[in-house]
Amino acid sequence: MVATQCTPVFNLDAWMKQKATGSVMIEHVGDISSEYIDSVLPAVEQNIYTHIEQDNVRKRAFHIFIECIQNLYHHIESTPSLVKTYADDKLGAIVMTMDGGLCRVTTGNFVSKTKMQSLCQRIDALNAMDADEIKRVYRETINNRDFSDKGGAGIGMIDMRRKTGNKLQYAFYKVKDNPELMFFSFDVCIS
Repeated sequence: MVATQCTPVFNLDAWMKQKATGSVMIEHVGDISSEYIDSVLPAVEQNIYTHIEQDNVRKRAFHIFIECIQNLYHHIESTPSLVKTYADDKLGAIVMTMDGGLCRVTTGNFVSKTKMQSLCQRIDALNAMDADEIKRVYRETINNRDFSDKGGAGIGMIDMRRKTGNKLQYAFYKVKDNPELMFFSFDVCIS
């Protein structure tokens, strides 16, 4: 199920509690730096190996985790004052869980309200595509090699949708005292 909800006031602690269900493999709220990414990858790889039995699911889960954390690193907006206790400048949240046979990678970060509509359109368009359409768009994007100002080619979400075969889930939350900022919650399920 794809969520596109918008709640009255965002609460980071409540959001983390909701997302950290099942067996938690990794949970982080704070600055997402290249140093953090380098330090967390070995632990994530070990946790995936411990919690997931099938090799093909392990590989997909690790790949999706890397895509998600890179998206956070490249697309985080400045942190509003209400959550400055968690991060100095750019807060990101990532949670990886295993619940039953389903691995879920969840990210959360603040984005400007102006980006909300384009993110919704992009994710909804990807979710509406079948496997063949996803493959075609993936190939076209790879061959296009048109890089954004953030250095990416826009391939991350396409690749996550392609590798998992599952719809991407998301929600936006309003931020107290900052009508121009939203909290973007993004879930990728791997089975």
